[in-house]
Amino acid sequence: MNAPPAPPAQPVPVAAAIPTAAPQPNQPLVQWEIETNTLNLQGKLRLLHQLLREFHNFNREQCAKLRSEGYSSLSDLINWKYKDIRCPANRGGQQFGVKKIKELQALSWFITDRSRRGLSFDLNLYRQEADQYIQFAEIDSEIGYDEAADKPEKFKYMNWNKWEESVYIYLDSIVGKSGAPLSYVIRKELEEGTKWEELERKVQQIHIVPLQSFTFNLDSKRVLRLLKELYLDTEAETWFRNIKRDRAAMKAYYIMTGRMKAKGEKRKPGQR
Repeated sequence: MNAPPAPPAQPVPVAAAIPTAAPQPNQPLVQWEIETNTLNLQGKLRLLHQLLREFHNFNREQCAKLRSEGYSSLSDLINWKYKDIRCPANRGGQQFGVKKIKELQALSWFITDRSRRGLSFDLNLYRQEADQYIQFAEIDSEIGYDEAADKPEKFKYMNWNKWEESVYIYLDSIVGKSGAPLSYVIRKELEEGTKWEELERKVQQIHIVPLQSFTFNLDSKRVLRLLKELYLDTEAETWFRNIKRDRAAMKAYYIMTGRMKAKGEKRKPGQR
């Protein structure tokens, strides 16, 4: 049984503009508009400056400091780690109080989460639930430190279906280098007609990660080491040795479970 193909590519995240009233004739520009025009900030750079100045009430010096550190647009916030935003609060002589740090953590979490799920940067949604994202960012920063599920036992043919489930549950409890649960390495193809927007958050995270990337190679090697350990000195070891390196972990998992499923279907009722 061959490994299932990767899911269809999902939409590339696109920043959603913050709705603003159209300027009236002779109406003076608000302060953030004057600043963005003076600095010639366009597109995503303008959106971030507007959000920080208008919605979060950052001062000009704080915004300038963030730009000097390379955080000029919404996309620059992707994968900005929670702990790196937290320390130090005094960034290059420019003070960022506790509230401003939490707002940066929340915004970075929101942009990163949307990116990892293949969703647009819906800033209308962010503005409506900004306080919640402060809590989400803090909770999510601790998930990687939670205890993983119990490690699966060695492969046994007699209960291979339960073993298959235990492997998936274990990998699903560990966050990989990609930021997604390690179960994405052995993910199954989505059913035809699946609506992406209706999938659960974790399912989106699992299926958006490309299966050809630097982080995938690292995660795949980690899963492969686990499978090697579980197959060692079992009847599956011989099959495991014949797995080629390309997407080896996925192939090792699905060839093994596929063989067991086919073997079980060939049996007559009541046979063991």
